[in-house]
Amino acid sequence: MQEKSLQPFSTNTLANSGLPAGRQGHYTDGRGWRIAATAIGVFVVLVGAADVSSRIAHAAFGDKASLYSFAPAIALLGNYNADTGTITTSTAAHLASTTPLVPLRLQIPSIGVNAAVEQVGKKADGSMGTPSKFGDVAWYALGSAPGQAGNAVIDGHVNNALTTAGVFQHLSQIALGDTITVLNASGTPMNFTVTNIEEYPADTAPAASIFVTTGPSQLVLITCDGDWVQSAKSFSARLVVFASLK
Repeated sequence: MQEKSLQPFSTNTLANSGLPAGRQGHYTDGRGWRIAATAIGVFVVLVGAADVSSRIAHAAFGDKASLYSFAPAIALLGNYNADTGTITTSTAAHLASTTPLVPLRLQIPSIGVNAAVEQVGKKADGSMGTPSKFGDVAWYALGSAPGQAGNAVIDGHVNNALTTAGVFQHLSQIALGDTITVLNASGTPMNFTVTNIEEYPADTAPAASIFVTTGPSQLVLITCDGDWVQSAKSFSARLVVFASLK
């Protein structure tokens, strides 16, 4: 039995960069030459910085380096560490920093969940993939990671419509204020607090708001709910749990 999952919200992100138009004018005295010479010097420095930034960006982002090449050398950069399962980001001002996790386990103590996390993308019909095992959950790796802006979406089976229980068999019993924890490969935890619980008809779930990749960092859990519809080979509703980063 395959469950019919939510249609993921897809978006194409286009990164554009450009230089602001400068003021044009004519300088006819010595002061003008000095200003022009200073501008040339600054330009040379910036070109050097851009070259360094380009080299750093190429090392960090490979073929996507062109998106970052002309950013200042101290601009926002990101790096995925495969050994620890973290995505580290930092800002030049160091006013804020986050370390999003590549989730390996999901824990919900209040309903007895301690599950491995698989990574999924889209199925052939464009819907979000589901875990291959009934005891696992699946993270939508094409969207946000836990700790990043937007919603990190994780789904799981409720059951197989017969006798096999799924990882989210008791997700309907979760309560506002409960803690949900995700852990990466090194065991680093990230905690979320349940803030909203919704049930939607399977065909009208608001995918655009569920799979959003901007705004506050949230964790979103999805499973089937309602009645089994034999003709559709799916359940009639979707249970969606929203949790905010602590």
